[in-house]
Amino acid sequence: MIREIHLQGMANEKVEYYATITGADLSNRYYYESIPDGDRFFAGGSEFVITKTGVRYRGTGGHVCQYMFGVDLPLKDLLRKDVSNRLVMFGAYDSKNGNLTFTNTTGGEETFDRIFLTGNAVSNYFFFVDTFQKVEIRDVQREILRKIGKQVKRSEAVGVTDDSRLCREIYESLDTPKALIFLFRLVNTHTQEYYTTFHRMYAEHKQLPQQDVAILNALADLHEIPPYQQERIKIDGMYKLPENKKVVDEYKDILITVSESGEVNPSDLAKLSRLRTLSLRLNIPNNLFDTLDELLLKDMQIIEVEEPAHMRDTRAILEGFFLKTGELRGHVSTEDLIKLLKAKQRSMAVRDPAFESLLLDTVRACDEHARDTNDLSIMESMSYVLTYFDRYDSAAALISNLAFMERSTLNEDSIRSLYGSMDAFDKMKPGFFHELFFQELRENRYLTRYGRKKVETLYNGLEKIRSGDTTYRELAGAIAGVNTEERLYTTIHRYIKARFRSIYAELNSKEDQEIFIQDLNREIQSKGIIRSPIPHAIYEDIILDIRKESFYLNNLLPHIIVSRDNRVREDFLVNSGLDRFYVEELEKDYFDMNQIDIYILEELRK
Repeated sequence: MIREIHLQGMANEKVEYYATITGADLSNRYYYESIPDGDRFFAGGSEFVITKTGVRYRGTGGHVCQYMFGVDLPLKDLLRKDVSNRLVMFGAYDSKNGNLTFTNTTGGEETFDRIFLTGNAVSNYFFFVDTFQKVEIRDVQREILRKIGKQVKRSEAVGVTDDSRLCREIYESLDTPKALIFLFRLVNTHTQEYYTTFHRMYAEHKQLPQQDVAILNALADLHEIPPYQQERIKIDGMYKLPENKKVVDEYKDILITVSESGEVNPSDLAKLSRLRTLSLRLNIPNNLFDTLDELLLKDMQIIEVEEPAHMRDTRAILEGFFLKTGELRGHVSTEDLIKLLKAKQRSMAVRDPAFESLLLDTVRACDEHARDTNDLSIMESMSYVLTYFDRYDSAAALISNLAFMERSTLNEDSIRSLYGSMDAFDKMKPGFFHELFFQELRENRYLTRYGRKKVETLYNGLEKIRSGDTTYRELAGAIAGVNTEERLYTTIHRYIKARFRSIYAELNSKEDQEIFIQDLNREIQSKGIIRSPIPHAIYEDIILDIRKESFYLNNLLPHIIVSRDNRVREDFLVNSGLDRFYVEELEKDYFDMNQIDIYILEELRK
């Protein structure tokens, strides 16, 4: 007795399909025929036709895909953490009162381009059901959704493309022994190869080195994958990396709370800001958070304010691609590029997703215009703009990693890439590279001591390369030297605190301190903790910093907690030279150890 059948076919050179048929007994109950324009599957008044350009369908069933950026995501699905898939029933639509309305008109057709653009960029499912019920089709559709909806929208089989499992889940959810399930998986082999390649590269480095970017660009050109699809795939691949997902999901939880309350209070903003700052250390791209902001905050009622100047400039320039009379050919001047890059910088600084949202909408519109009219001039102009945005993103990522990630360094290739970006941006406007990447960074309160030192070394080194006073190799060595000093400081600091928790308090004289350093140096060298020579100044810095920590924890912090005077706290953070991240960790440990209400600390940090 046949219970399941699997078939595989090619719709065209880039789209392949997999058909799975499940039922209690398939003997003489599954039907297929080859027709002039494709392959037709049919049973019990339902059919699904796969042609060279798309699909046609009628009868029961619907469309299923795993959610990713660009797929229409209802808020009610986003608010349910266990929902991972989109389910659309044929002939059903949302009515004005928010309920789902079913009709008897379930037939339709879609092109592959639209399926992979509005659905998942790589893999999409369609299905139909033969239930042998002699009732109106809208009633059958309503009953199918009632029985399978919860399971299908939460099924892990969709994400791992386990066709047999998904088909069996639908069959078992229907709880109709005589039912027959036809399941079709459509796969875009071109975007699948791009997705697989990107995921492998990103998972290995948590960023894309220049050689990997070149490989991806070549693959996109080979398969003619539009920029919008590339962006969707990249965002999806970044999010699905487990360590990224944990932080992003926490960010999402806060946004869900905000969307439910209908307002964003200062405490929520502080938490969101802290997660974003932390994400820089973990090398998590900001566009993952920007996407969530757009989805969860876009429908919130806010006080209407005048649009910021940078958004007015951006909208005017991007809409110029389509508003030019007759030719519709966008022209972007150097002045326009400077405004766009400053707008991008500003939107990232204030965590405003409107800029990226407007940009993506414009890229998509450019792509659709080029496809529909065969006029590539607008897409070429947009590609010119995107080239500079790619330079910006690459430089921002390298400099942020160097500034905020412990023990981060730069090799010669990365420095060469940054010098190329500096040359390109400064040709647009003298000093523009410094204005974009270093001016505000130096004011960042969470920039660590060694992060600041590496950033200063980098910028001064790039200027010396320009004047011919140093080389890429020498600059890489200088940054590596700061990195080595950072590693020595961190290792020795950790060792001293673990091994000598009370001794530093007894170092009352210069002689006592020198004896302590000599003994400590011999011990560290003999144990092989660090084998290379250790500069004497590092020991002195560590001892001084530990004294500052002790003074803060034993004298200042208790006073601050009692008085609630965060001005004293801020004065210490600004003038002590200790890293803000590190002091906040000390505060957290102090509150935990002394069982003090963490709310007090949150109030002080506001």
